Amino acid sequence: MTRLRGRRLGALLLMLGALLGAGFALAGAASAHATVVSSDPLDGTRLKSAPASVSITYDESVGLGSLGYLHVVNGQGKRVESGAAYHPKGNGAIVAVNLPSSLPDGTYTESYRVISADSHPIAGVVRFVIGNGPLTAAVSDGTTRTSDGGVSALFDVVRWLSFAGLGLLGGAWLMLTVWPEGRDDYRARRLVWLGWGGLVVGGILEVLLEGVFAAGRSVSSLFSPSLVDATLHTHYGELHSGRLLMLGLLAVLLGAALQPGRDRQWWERAVWPLAAGIVWTFSDSGHPATTNPSWLSILNDGLHLLAMATWVGGLVMIVGVLLPRREPEELRRVLPVFSAAAFGSVVVLAVTGTYAAWRGIGSLRAIFTTEYGLLIDLKVLLFVGLLGLGNLSRLTIARRLRPRVAYAATTELLEAPAELTANETERMRRSVWVEVVVAVIVLGVTAILVSQPRGNEAIAARDRGAVSGHASIGGGRTADVRVDPGVHGSVTVGVTLSAGAVPQSLTATASNPAQQLGPIPIRLTAQGRNEYSSSVVNLPVAGTWVIDLVVTESKFDAVAADVSVKLH
Repeated sequence: MTRLRGRRLGALLLMLGALLGAGFALAGAASAHATVVSSDPLDGTRLKSAPASVSITYDESVGLGSLGYLHVVNGQGKRVESGAAYHPKGNGAIVAVNLPSSLPDGTYTESYRVISADSHPIAGVVRFVIGNGPLTAAVSDGTTRTSDGGVSALFDVVRWLSFAGLGLLGGAWLMLTVWPEGRDDYRARRLVWLGWGGLVVGGILEVLLEGVFAAGRSVSSLFSPSLVDATLHTHYGELHSGRLLMLGLLAVLLGAALQPGRDRQWWERAVWPLAAGIVWTFSDSGHPATTNPSWLSILNDGLHLLAMATWVGGLVMIVGVLLPRREPEELRRVLPVFSAAAFGSVVVLAVTGTYAAWRGIGSLRAIFTTEYGLLIDLKVLLFVGLLGLGNLSRLTIARRLRPRVAYAATTELLEAPAELTANETERMRRSVWVEVVVAVIVLGVTAILVSQPRGNEAIAARDRGAVSGHASIGGGRTADVRVDPGVHGSVTVGVTLSAGAVPQSLTATASNPAQQLGPIPIRLTAQGRNEYSSSVVNLPVAGTWVIDLVVTESKFDAVAADVSVKLH
């Protein structure tokens, strides 16, 4: 019977792992977590002469190292910058590179790739024109790559492995405190070492994958010495190296402490600061490190992870070892303590999770309109389900195992707690097992969540995307207008006319009726047959802007049309 149950549990774990793997595979590659604020020159700018340098400004500090760059190439794809990219005046939010003063007229493309503070890569291009030539399509030097989808999905799985390992390892607190008998049970020791192994393997794979992910390479470059070396010299790599070192020290302590029959020793207390240090490496290498004030965000995330490990690790230890042992004295002693610890963990998880969700989502708009917000919504629903399941076990423990006070005349008597019946033990075991399964799913959601841009970041990136509209200009022809970026301020305007005769002239102005602004003239230059683009135009406020077009086809024939676009 025991073997049959073990096989069922193993099959369920295998199925759950397959479902989680499918979820990771279907999750899209993570977007950048830092946002480009501006560039100098702006995308689409026409310059009279070559600038001394070009720069990109981000909304937070970004890294270069050996994985980041800012290249400038001419129309033939040849690099023309002078020297390596740098942070002007030590400002980590700006990346610049110098240019020679003798650049000829033509279109130039800035290709950039940097690493955000939470270890995610940001890549893109900016174009500008020197002289009177047309603004042509961006030309790459072959180095700009987006993150490989397979690497992103594998990274999610590895993060889940690390979180799951931390949860399993957390169950050791029962063996080191209220349940010393667990040290004599090979199943309990196996769970602890399985968690430790998951953390070690996850930590090593995260280091290997970070270099590949940041460089935009495929899994085939996983063991590239140059990428591994570059990662180890970043803050992310240093934190993971520290985690592996602390895991090595923890293995020595646990190896001695969890020997069968060994009594508790004073030096076992060193496990707790090591555990806190390992958790800190998680918090300081992700979103919390980039959320001000960072010390509070890191502390909040660390408490969240510790509470998770205490609860999930205890749950697994109880369902996997304690309840199957069916030792009445152990159940009476351990379950009430775990119930109290689980309640405290739930309170910590609720408080820290609410703070992290509020800081991460950032606005009501992001709750249901971003992947980050939707994942938070799912995590909250699963957490509520866990609370309901946990409450069933807590009520059983309170009713059967906690001592009760009875009053006889003036004497206060302490009744001995009752024992759990076989049926109650089995029901509790099933309830706790369901809690474990839901907790595993929550960890899977969390592994995907940490790879997503936070709510406001996703909205900011989305808002900066170009906006467009179209209008009829008669004769079955249309005019398409594109404004880039889709936020107020300095923008470029592109106009494309559908197939037909090339007009004698095309003029455009921009107005914002609600703010009584305009008309603001837009200087358009032909870029090809029926294609036009502007130099930089300042549209100073958010709202609906009306682009008025006048298409002159002959001396006596002109058509006026207007296109409305909404800028954030």
